[in-house]
Amino acid sequence: MITSISKKSLSKSSILFFTITAFILSALSFTSCSDASDLSSDDTALIEKIENAAKTTIDITSLPSLTDRAFKEDLLDSYMISAQLAAGLGYKVAIATDNISREEEKSDVYFSLEGKQLVDKNKVRGKKRHKCFKFSFPITFFMPDNSTITLDSKEDWGLVKQWYRANPDANERPELIFPVDIVLKDGVVQTLLNIDELKDVKRACKENKDKRKCFRLVLPVSFTMPDASVIAVNEKADFELIKEWYIDNPTVEEKGVLNFPVDIMYKDETTATINNADEMLAARVACQD
Repeated sequence: MITSISKKSLSKSSILFFTITAFILSALSFTSCSDASDLSSDDTALIEKIENAAKTTIDITSLPSLTDRAFKEDLLDSYMISAQLAAGLGYKVAIATDNISREEEKSDVYFSLEGKQLVDKNKVRGKKRHKCFKFSFPITFFMPDNSTITLDSKEDWGLVKQWYRANPDANERPELIFPVDIVLKDGVVQTLLNIDELKDVKRACKENKDKRKCFRLVLPVSFTMPDASVIAVNEKADFELIKEWYIDNPTVEEKGVLNFPVDIMYKDETTATINNADEMLAARVACQD
């Protein structure tokens, strides 16, 4: 049987109890938020001390085992290059990433003496790991042995690390296979055909400009591949045919050639006809001005 309790039936002591309890919970919540803010401030202060202190280069394997946690979570797409110890303070670790959506390939992260990753609120340092865009997965990499690794989500960056652990003598980094789709902050999806288009997006990101491509190809278009075969791109999904060609021909480094003339459409939806590679380059350069 369910007993109904009216507001009138509550005693003054009960009301007082609930009021005090609510106050305590609110205070604890505020304290928790304040503690989190204080901790990040303390971390940044410690990072500044580590940065300014005399440091000794150490072997990466000498880092506390707790640092592994960061490279399985926040730094999953990154790998260590070198490490330094500031005695009595903590560690400065130089890292690099194969995730070219990051603004910079290389950056630094900091750890306490126990191996806890420190929260860095410095905007200049933090901007290096800022993402200019997000990948629309899947994306595929050529590895140094010409095998391929496909990432179906951001959690799959660990597959690249596993490959390098299994191939410790490999010096070259993986090569992203184009075309790739990227998602910008405003939700716009763009297809990048090559590394030059990706560099344009990264340049605009660093200059804090509009990262959308100045223009796009008006389909259909076609590409002549290094073996003289022709791939027709009648709709956006057909760009995958170019990627598949390179996966099937892993030793070929030469890029497919866009067949002219083609039409391009600018952001304002005006169009232009491009008759050759020189005109296409001029259109790209004009976008940067």
